[in-house]
Amino acid sequence: MNIRIPLNKNTIGEAEKKALIKVFDSGYMTMGKVTKEFEKKFAKHLGVKHAIYVNSGSSANLLAFSAIQDNDKFKPKSVKNTFLKPGDEIIVPAVTWSTSIWPIAQTGAKAVFVDSDPDTLQMNVDAIKKAITKRTKAICMVHVLGNSGHINEVKEICKKKKIWLIEDTCESLGVKNKNKYLGTFGDIGTYSFYFSHHITTVEGGMIVTNNDYIANKIMSLRSHGWTRDMNNSSEYEKQFPDIDPRFLFVNVGYNLRSTDMNAAIGLVQLKKLEKFNQRRHEIGKYWNSEFQYLTKKKVIQPMKITRGAKASWFGFPIICQSQEIRDNLRTHLEKNGIETRPIICGNMTKQPGIKNIKYRISGKLSGADIIMDRGIFWGSSPDMTKSEVKYVVSVVNKFFA
Repeated sequence: MNIRIPLNKNTIGEAEKKALIKVFDSGYMTMGKVTKEFEKKFAKHLGVKHAIYVNSGSSANLLAFSAIQDNDKFKPKSVKNTFLKPGDEIIVPAVTWSTSIWPIAQTGAKAVFVDSDPDTLQMNVDAIKKAITKRTKAICMVHVLGNSGHINEVKEICKKKKIWLIEDTCESLGVKNKNKYLGTFGDIGTYSFYFSHHITTVEGGMIVTNNDYIANKIMSLRSHGWTRDMNNSSEYEKQFPDIDPRFLFVNVGYNLRSTDMNAAIGLVQLKKLEKFNQRRHEIGKYWNSEFQYLTKKKVIQPMKITRGAKASWFGFPIICQSQEIRDNLRTHLEKNGIETRPIICGNMTKQPGIKNIKYRISGKLSGADIIMDRGIFWGSSPDMTKSEVKYVVSVVNKFFA
């Protein structure tokens, strides 16, 4: 049987192509009215006040951390949380993607790594509590591989300590915890629309918030630090009447905009999100059931779903009994056409690039080590056929026979 199971299949169809051509033929392809429509509909779908579209999920994270920097003379007194200064700390999970970490260093802050649970792959709440110091200004909750972090507990911690809660939801778009979308619990939520994610704009990302000030600051930071895209631009124009409002710069900034072409694809994909996620959920549930006998033998442990959440498997991650089993299983799967990956960066503190930033480790990272040494995942694309889903089961079963 010559079957190939990639991490994800191309979900872009004729409707996306037509939407893209329509924008291309209009002659207006940079960030404009189609982007604004995508932002509006995305915000409505999640039930938030603001959605800001950018060129990647990594850029969304960079803007999220930049938005809480103490570098704006115009920030309102109504914001109760303390803004970030150089040397302050942000708590992050050891198991995450690299661009959940690099922006912290780029803002002059220090990443504080805490352990992750090998069962759920999510941040350990007790480890978070122990990591908090007077210098802690934010917690970055990363929802890993279509599961949910312990978001309600962490939100309470942030509320009590008056620190920022940023949700990196790049791998869990559309997933709910107690009927509320992940990414909407905290002060800022980020999402990715990379090709292999829950929906795609080829490249792209989104930031959501209910905070008017944060939203406007991100709009400025996204585009050079100018006021043009801000909802409250007139307030700045009154303060600087001698400067042409078309080129009025009130903050440091980047160019992290996307295009109307990408947004046009996103508008079509957004309509498919619920269907895609339901299919991912069904596939994950089926595999969980089929591999119960291996779980009972403690040979493998599929990702356990966090209480209160309905997962939408980004991929199907498992923790093997040993590193040797993981390595041999990986070889077996790849040999039989099933593409695999490590569970994101594993223990991020063991990556060589970490030496380029300032960071602190709080407690032991034994759970993260287990995930790195014994973890693996394969794809669960919403377009997988029944025969492909069953083929994965047969290949895994053959290995453990």
